[in-house]
Amino acid sequence: MQEYAHEFAEHWYSLPTPMQAAGGSWIVRAGHNKAKPHYGVGPKSIQQYGFHFIKSGMVQVTCGGITVELGESDAFCLFPGKSYVYQAIPDSAKELQMVWIALDGPQVSLLLLELGLKDASFHLKRALDHRVWATIRQFILYFQKGKTDPMREQSLLYELLWKIKQNTDIQRASPKRHWVAEVKQYLELHCTENIKIDHIARHVGVHRSHLYTAFMKEFDCSPMQYLQRLRLEKGAQLLKHTGLSVTEAALSLGYPDLFSFTRAFTKMYGISPKGYRG
Repeated sequence: MQEYAHEFAEHWYSLPTPMQAAGGSWIVRAGHNKAKPHYGVGPKSIQQYGFHFIKSGMVQVTCGGITVELGESDAFCLFPGKSYVYQAIPDSAKELQMVWIALDGPQVSLLLLELGLKDASFHLKRALDHRVWATIRQFILYFQKGKTDPMREQSLLYELLWKIKQNTDIQRASPKRHWVAEVKQYLELHCTENIKIDHIARHVGVHRSHLYTAFMKEFDCSPMQYLQRLRLEKGAQLLKHTGLSVTEAALSLGYPDLFSFTRAFTKMYGISPKGYRG
């Protein structure tokens, strides 16, 4: 570590590869420090997301009119464009030591929200256990070696966020998105696959009869009727806008054979697939 006026620190800087940029989240810089007693930063703002992990000691963070005191195993995140101040609490029994990563990209805010972090709620209590610190140590070693391996870097980033998420109670603190809407999205995504109602019921965690009743009430059709409609609408598009044969279209849509597709298509559109194509 190099000595500075307020700390001993080591810094690393990174430039995203095209693969990382396309993924929507990447590390801009990282570092770790041992703070001197008079350590303090700000007031200032940054243009990325500054995710800080407290290894030891105590720190006071102020942002958006909110002041919190954080210690070992806690974390805080500085959001882009927000003015902040943070400083070591001098009467702490241990010196302040932190590790940080600065993140950028359109996906970052969504990833942090998975942990319960947003600009109005920028800190986590007791979120860093030994498993999290093991990944953080891997990050430090990765940067210290100075070798660029974008896939390894992204893997460590997601591993870190996933482990932190396991230590937060965000799942219990926020209401779950209504599962009926999730069923509809599930059907739309997998409509050409051999999916069953039992599969969907297990996915959303309800009984199949309850799923059927709730879906009927919300969308005025059963899940399988909606699935059939999705397939046939896609079938009509394939017939009009591609050169696939009727048999190829049928198999591409998940039908077991030409006859099953022709019968269902004719029933819905009142004309055979060949007649529809013209």
